[in-house]
Amino acid sequence: MNAVTSREVIHHFSAVAARVAAGQELTVTRHGKPVLKLTPLTSLEPGLPQREALIEKLLSIRMTRSIGKKFERSDAYDD
Repeated sequence: MNAVTSREVIHHFSAVAARVAAGQELTVTRHGKPVLKLTPLTSLEPGLPQREALIEKLLSIRMTRSIGKKFERSDAYDD
């Protein structure tokens, strides 16, 4: 188990964050007891199927709305 103390996290945050960003999972301890688990994020960027679905949705909105109507936030959501 890769453990770091809460003091290490406070005083050496950049180094701890770099370790997590490199793929390590770290457990943060306070007084010897685990209190947090730091894990790297998975990609937040949508994959190709999700991007294509979003593009199709945007195009359908664009094609179905009248040109003279001002775009409103509610136009982006399904009813």
